[in-house]
Amino acid sequence: MNLRYIASLSAALALTSAAHAGTTIPTAPLAPPPAESDWWFRAAPYAWVPAMEGDIGIGPLSTPVDISMSDVIDTVDMTFMGVFEVGKGDLSLGLDVDYSKNSQDIEAGDRIFDSFRFEQKQWLLTPYLAYRVIDTGRYHMAVYGGARFTILEAELTGRFVGEGELNGSRDIDWADPIIGIRGQADFSDKWFFRYSGDIGGFGVSSDLTWQAFAGFGYNLTPNVSTAIGYRGLGIDYSKDAFSMDVISHGPVIGLEIRF
Repeated sequence: MNLRYIASLSAALALTSAAHAGTTIPTAPLAPPPAESDWWFRAAPYAWVPAMEGDIGIGPLSTPVDISMSDVIDTVDMTFMGVFEVGKGDLSLGLDVDYSKNSQDIEAGDRIFDSFRFEQKQWLLTPYLAYRVIDTGRYHMAVYGGARFTILEAELTGRFVGEGELNGSRDIDWADPIIGIRGQADFSDKWFFRYSGDIGGFGVSSDLTWQAFAGFGYNLTPNVSTAIGYRGLGIDYSKDAFSMDVISHGPVIGLEIRF
């Protein structure tokens, strides 16, 4: 797909390893902990199981995509998702890593093509710099900026009605600037609400890319927490006979370790 498709696929294995993307870093579902000392670090593996809707085109081939969450789980071959961040006080530097390898059969049912076969390997790497601008003790909010790098190997095969097939493939990569906000509100020492959202592209590579997450979390220990919520990721990219206009959305679950 979009990469979204990719991110989507990332979900399945991620669940088993916890942990489609996405997509969250600034794009990851978990936000940084309150700054209690000068230096701090967090690692947050997460899983994302998204449905995907949109259109994908490679060379002379194009097809609409409508993939359910269960389809994503059934078709993912390999995936890994995680956020890693280091900070000092209110300033931090992080990286969201999302890798997926998947394949999918897509029904066509038109007069020319009976079905399509889509295969892809994708890296979504999102380095970012964040700064906490609000901290009241029970609520904190940070602004961040960075880039979303997409490295994609994709192949789309159209199977003709009757017999024969047509193939299109691309090895492509691009980078999109992003800006966003994220925050956390503590209900108690254990329960909290988290959110994050970013927007980017601006025609630099993609016409538009965006991501949003909202969910609830629970502190298992002073240094370990878990969160569950819902994440959406949109990408609108077109260049060199390759196009992707897709929205992926679905539940996210993550584990965060801080020290």
